[in-house]
Amino acid sequence: RVQEANSKLKAEGLEKGLEKGLEKGLEQGLEKGLEQGLEQGLEKGLEQGLERERELLQGQAKRRFGAETADRLAACLAEIREHDRMMAIGSWLVDCASGAELLDRVEGRV
Repeated sequence: RVQEANSKLKAEGLEKGLEKGLEKGLEQGLEKGLEQGLEQGLEKGLEQGLERERELLQGQAKRRFGAETADRLAACLAEIREHDRMMAIGSWLVDCASGAELLDRVEGRV
């Protein structure tokens, strides 16, 4: 009988230990999954924002300086990952007198 009680206690202890371990593992897995999901969501959102900025700048360049300048600008914009750089290019679109001047600034020749 004592042996039976000991076996039962051991089994209950194992069961509780497994439950706690499973709970902790699930909790950690959920936390990690949420963190990764948040990171991926932020990255995707930032990339979508940059893509919209590229489209806007290219459209403005086309309207102001023509399709050839806009196409060349689009190739440059595809490499840019910084919002501040996009903002500077937006200002240059207003300030520059020609498409050539804009492209010179964007390509770092001025």
